[in-house]
Amino acid sequence: MKQRKLIPTLLAIASIAIGWQLIALAIGFPALFPSLSDLLKEVFILVFSETFFVSLFATILRGFIGFIFAFSLALLLATVATFSGFWRAFFQPLVVTTRSVPVISMVLLALLWFSPTQLPVFIALITMFPILYQNTLTGLSQTDIRLLEMAQVFGKSRRNQFLCIYMPSAKNNIFDGIKTAMGFGWRAIIIGEVLSQPLHGIGTSMKLAQVYINVPELIAWTVVAIAVSYMFEFIIGQIQSINLTSKVKDSTKYEIRHEKQPDTIKVIKAENLKKEYNQVVVFENLNLSLSSEAVYFLKGPSGIGKTTLIRMLAGLEKAEAGKVTIPDSFSFAYSFQDIRLLPWLTVAENINYAMNKKKQKKHEIHTLTCYLLKQMELSEHAGKYPHELSGGQQQRVGLARALAVKSDILLLDEPLTGLDSELKNNVTAFISEWISSYKPLVVWATHENVEIPALEMKELFL
Repeated sequence: MKQRKLIPTLLAIASIAIGWQLIALAIGFPALFPSLSDLLKEVFILVFSETFFVSLFATILRGFIGFIFAFSLALLLATVATFSGFWRAFFQPLVVTTRSVPVISMVLLALLWFSPTQLPVFIALITMFPILYQNTLTGLSQTDIRLLEMAQVFGKSRRNQFLCIYMPSAKNNIFDGIKTAMGFGWRAIIIGEVLSQPLHGIGTSMKLAQVYINVPELIAWTVVAIAVSYMFEFIIGQIQSINLTSKVKDSTKYEIRHEKQPDTIKVIKAENLKKEYNQVVVFENLNLSLSSEAVYFLKGPSGIGKTTLIRMLAGLEKAEAGKVTIPDSFSFAYSFQDIRLLPWLTVAENINYAMNKKKQKKHEIHTLTCYLLKQMELSEHAGKYPHELSGGQQQRVGLARALAVKSDILLLDEPLTGLDSELKNNVTAFISEWISSYKPLVVWATHENVEIPALEMKELFL
């Protein structure tokens, strides 16, 4: 793959070099348009001059400072705009105005407002901010609501959701914005230096070369500026491609003992529930009293409201009438029918995500993860990403994540989808063992017959 991309790149560079040399030969005036060999010689001389690195790093430093200010402001405002329609509408005219003002106008005004050293930083900020803001806002706004619901059910804070779901989801948009902003900002900084003439800088050196009609040096500085721009884009691309994943050791070495839970009975109640979609009543006057003394099965074909009821118990849906009474202290776990794994996390990391890292030690989390992977017959897939798994494997990861929480309320929505009969029996037996050990209140939606003889089973009819 890399070789396929390298060949066109090299051909493009060769084409530019050949074209340059042909133009130089046609003009025949090296002082105005140097040949390729003369240009390379000038670049070599420039790089080894006394002031080269001082000028280069002065410009890079101004660009970096401008970028930090622009990115920080863009991230702050885009975050606020993501969660508030009012502020999104408020910021939009300001961003459009900033984006629409010609750079040269801002430079001319900034010449009156700032010192020669400050002006390029200001220009970088003004140039890069609108691009960074728009890309960051787009990325954050496109975060999958289903992943946020998953995090909500597992009791994750808004801070956790922002860092672990919003930001990774927006990652590609943000980095694309950084690449574009750096391209525009880099040119704007040099323009600002050309006009403001700080003591050191690429733009300052370009202006001096132009004053002394030293065309080869002027073009050499241009080549350096282009090379630095390519270097930044390459570095940003490498950072973007980094995946920080943890390695999972062989889970066959790990076993856990189920802690015997106290016989505390968990109870939830639903009174006179009514739910409808588009004026179509799903159910009404629904009354339920559920306890952890039994496993409750919601059976029936699709469309009768099984998933809707489970979502209402999890607090993801609101009823048109009636109420659900659940103690605030109860914790939830949910094995979703549509899976909802975080695509940027590995299988093991998806299971870890649901656990309470403040209450559980690192080695305990690791041991439990390995144990669940083994029981779900997923040990060899621990380091893979969700898109590398089959539908049935993804379903088992979602189930393992739900079990890992050891919650008070365990909601299972078609957790056996995509499993063959032997695997289905094995997983069902393990779920039965898990429920017997940790005694959660279980509501299980299914369209098929499930047998767990070790536990009391009750069917719920909607």
